[in-house]
Amino acid sequence: MTRFLAISPQSQCYLFTVALALNLLGMVLTDMWIPMVVGAIVTTALSVDAWVRVHYVLPMKKEMRNLQHEIESIQKQVRDINT
Repeated sequence: MTRFLAISPQSQCYLFTVALALNLLGMVLTDMWIPMVVGAIVTTALSVDAWVRVHYVLPMKKEMRNLQHEIESIQKQVRDINT
């Protein structure tokens, strides 16, 4: 998650998806198959990574952060009750 910090994760999803579409369009319209196939593989990996991060990883991290705050508040309450 430390890479591509200049743009938001949602923007990364759109950027990589558009890049993949342009790569596939380039494969159809040109005869440069080898570079386009390599580019399509790379942009597919980047797109999938970005979409997984936006839809699964970031919400999970937010939920874990909320759960950690709840655990800390419950532990504080237990300490207050015990003292």
